[in-house]
Amino acid sequence: MSNDYGTAWDALTDAIGAAKGQSAGSITDQDHLTIDQRIKVAEVAALLSIAQELSALNPQNTSSRDDDGNQVNGWGVITKRASTAGKSV
Repeated sequence: MSNDYGTAWDALTDAIGAAKGQSAGSITDQDHLTIDQRIKVAEVAALLSIAQELSALNPQNTSSRDDDGNQVNGWGVITKRASTAGKSV
């Protein structure tokens, strides 16, 4: 999975800082923003949070091991077979 969420959060805090004449800002530092800008920050933050939660629910983004030691995704599809080195067959 890529780091799109982190990049988007960084862009949001950079925009908040730029509105204050600084190189970066904080999601909690909004005193210098207009009401419309504060609403837009809240909208973007909410969308990022929703997207992150939905991504976490996607079984393709989870992995575990099956009884044979194979790595499987949330759907049970083998994504990496267990090494057979050193095992007696």
